[in-house]
Amino acid sequence: MAKKRNPAEETDSDLLIDMQDIVKTFNIGTPNELTILHGVNFNLARGEFLSVVGTSGSGKSTLMNIIGLLDKPTSGTYNLDGVDVLELSDDKAALYRSKHIGFVFQNFNLIGRISARRNVELPMMYAGVDRKDRTERANHLLEMVGMQERADHLPAELSGGQKQRVALARALAMKPDVLLLDEPTSALDPELVGEVEKSIADAAKAGQTMILVSHDISFVSQVADRVLFLDKGHIIESGSPEEIINHPKEARTKEFFASYKRTYI
Repeated sequence: MAKKRNPAEETDSDLLIDMQDIVKTFNIGTPNELTILHGVNFNLARGEFLSVVGTSGSGKSTLMNIIGLLDKPTSGTYNLDGVDVLELSDDKAALYRSKHIGFVFQNFNLIGRISARRNVELPMMYAGVDRKDRTERANHLLEMVGMQERADHLPAELSGGQKQRVALARALAMKPDVLLLDEPTSALDPELVGEVEKSIADAAKAGQTMILVSHDISFVSQVADRVLFLDKGHIIESGSPEEIINHPKEARTKEFFASYKRTYI
């Protein structure tokens, strides 16, 4: 599993993401408004593996969409590698996202008519990377996720776990500053989950900065450097897996993990 970091050893130069007072409100019909995130504050160091956990509807996906520049908060500040990304125009934000942020979501979103290798090459092709170079990198990434023998197969010829590993390789193609994983194994059959989680752990070992949303608390406890518990749009607790999962301080956190342990252990 990933090497655990010690947040106490972090310096300002290690800081990659800094989000302060993030509020997200949706207008669901005048005069009604629905606030999903309530003043969220958190930061992320380079090379850190952060896991965001919480119940369905707690705001996890909304937070991930804001981190990934797919949406903007109603208010708050967000700096990514020293850039105030909320001040970017939509076009500049899209370009910045393609260069600095990788995504792996529940659905694989592979292009069905091209091979696994070409799917991995696609973002590099759009970025103007030389064909020889992008093919070499695609082959390297597919080998890293254990898919080199399936490089020439179409997505329809792959299992769900294999598709997700190709999606992971594609997300790493542009060497993103941060990789966002939103429930990457939730659509998989249980026997396929392990192969995807191993690929994620291997990428973490290689130093990739990641934010993972997952209900697989066992995997989170093994791979995360830090766990952030989100409930009804509020960060209730943040700390190491040992602190948050095994020794939570807040009543809501204790209730959540006690329920998990009763169900799965």
